[in-house]
Amino acid sequence: MKQLEVLDLDGNSFEGSLDACVANLTLLRVLDLTGNMLNGSISAPLIYRLTLLETLSLSGNSFEGIFSLNMLANLSKLIVLELGEMDSETFQVQTETSPCWNASFQLQELDFASCELNSPAKTLPSFLSFQTSLESVDLSDNNLVGSFPSWLLLKNPRLKNVVLSGNSFTGSFEPFDHHHHTDQLEYLDISYNKIQGELPRNIGVFFPNLSYLGVSNNKFGSHIPESIGEMANLEALSLENNNFSGNLHEHILNGCLSLTNLFLDNNQLNGTLPSFTKLPNLSFLTASRNNFQGSITKEFCGPRFFMILDLSFNNLSGTLPSCLNMSTLNLQGNGFTGKIPEASTNLWVMINLSGNKFTGTIPESIYNLPHLWYLLLAGNDLQGQIPNQICQLKNLQLLDLTHNNLSGFIPSCLNIQISEEIDGMTESIPGVSSRIVHILSMMQQIIIIYIQHLQKVQLTMKASPLQYQGYILGDMSALDLSCNHLSGEIPNQIGDLFDLHSLNLSNNHLNGSIPKSFKNLQAIESLDLSNNRLSGQIPLELQDLNSLSVFNVSYNNLSGRAPEQGQFGTFGDSSYKGNPFLSWGISNRGNAALPPPTPVQLDEVNKDDSAIIDFTSFCWSFAATSVTVLLALLTILWTNPHWRGAWFYFIEGLLLRCFGKFLEDAFY
Repeated sequence: MKQLEVLDLDGNSFEGSLDACVANLTLLRVLDLTGNMLNGSISAPLIYRLTLLETLSLSGNSFEGIFSLNMLANLSKLIVLELGEMDSETFQVQTETSPCWNASFQLQELDFASCELNSPAKTLPSFLSFQTSLESVDLSDNNLVGSFPSWLLLKNPRLKNVVLSGNSFTGSFEPFDHHHHTDQLEYLDISYNKIQGELPRNIGVFFPNLSYLGVSNNKFGSHIPESIGEMANLEALSLENNNFSGNLHEHILNGCLSLTNLFLDNNQLNGTLPSFTKLPNLSFLTASRNNFQGSITKEFCGPRFFMILDLSFNNLSGTLPSCLNMSTLNLQGNGFTGKIPEASTNLWVMINLSGNKFTGTIPESIYNLPHLWYLLLAGNDLQGQIPNQICQLKNLQLLDLTHNNLSGFIPSCLNIQISEEIDGMTESIPGVSSRIVHILSMMQQIIIIYIQHLQKVQLTMKASPLQYQGYILGDMSALDLSCNHLSGEIPNQIGDLFDLHSLNLSNNHLNGSIPKSFKNLQAIESLDLSNNRLSGQIPLELQDLNSLSVFNVSYNNLSGRAPEQGQFGTFGDSSYKGNPFLSWGISNRGNAALPPPTPVQLDEVNKDDSAIIDFTSFCWSFAATSVTVLLALLTILWTNPHWRGAWFYFIEGLLLRCFGKFLEDAFY
């Protein structure tokens, strides 16, 4: 095959290393091995004879060792070089060689993403200063240092895609003068750096054809430039986690007619929310943790299909318009009053109203969302009972109603379960328009990215608030009803929630016993039933919960002997304290590395329980007896002069016997 010119094996599962025979394919123009499982090192003899090579794509493999750009000295025709995203801890790309060399090629596409570029110095490749034909460059996730390389944009006017995220670039982002335009640039991502200062006021003139602008997780400040409104093709604008202040100007929303994703979280924006009526395609709007004021107006109503609407932790107030069609709503940390309006039965649903001052009952409209994944209403002032209609949410993965004033019984029909794969959510759902299906198919990856990098679900787990961040779809399910006024017994049906990872019913008024059906919660990792009125014994069947790492039943009325086998051998006193009639051992407590003891028979455990002295009960009994004796003694001395005189005579003799010598020396 020495006449071979194109070898494209992209996207397979080939293993092993590069064979030396590749060096004999001297007529190769394209060598594309991207997305396989190849390993070993890439040696110079495999490359330097391929002098006609135009495309070298080795990304997404498991190659090891150092790749030096010296290997490409003879490849003067090279225009595509892709070495990024190696699944290896040892692979590095070194471009700064000694003696220094000038690249004989002019690249059009360069991918050095996540390849430990020029480690440990973390410097930008110097050969890039001589490249003028680049159309796409990706240097992301290399932790490169130094000032932001504005010269890279100036010297390559044909650039379409620039990804410099995940580095440590500093300085300001002022790459152009007022007369410079970069008409070709469509994708610019400089997020996750340390760039500060202001965004250029004329950024919309510099980049008129951008479809994506990402500057999140930097140190930008001041106002958001009005000129962003000149970007008519802009589809996604990511400004979160900076120090932007001031109002969100109407001109931005009036000009960016193609905008579908707007991320403004964690800034210092203020004023009232602008009108979004001129953005018919807006699907993602996140502006949490700012200082927006005012109310949610009827301008939010309309035919748009909101996938995520996150206005949490602002200063919004008033009531929500009843016409608002919500698919995903997050308005936590505000001061809204009244009922949550009717919601549509859309697919991509995550309702998070936590940390507000909502009052009243849980609105019935929420129960008409059959595809709801997350319902978080924690930290409000909701009252009333949890109705049985909540059981209509068959795809619910996470229910968090903690820190409210809910009362009544826990519904016995709760069904928290793992949802289906994302790709299957649009199938077999009647009445979904072709536009919605198209939007869903286009936005699936954005939803995953949002959950990975933005969405932090705070639960009360492991006896303290915990932020669970990451891709939790299909990985986690939780039920948290803690810190309410719920009463009655714990439903046995909760034991049928086989996929439950976290269950928190603490700080309520629950009574009765711990259901033995909890033995079916084989995926449970955290179980908190503390601060209730539970009684009876802890079921020994819970010893079979091998995934349980947090267990808390403190401050109840439990009795008997706590289990000691399996995971229960690792739980400390804090898991059981506040139960006067409950006893527990210390066989291997605090040493989770020890293997679990051999299981014992139930009748043997019961025999051991009968012979155990409850130390806590003993202490209480001893204290009560001591107080009673002291009160009786004082009563006798107060009412009987003879015994009172005898008591003082006894005390006087005791003092003289103990301190007589000391008193004699002191006075004589």
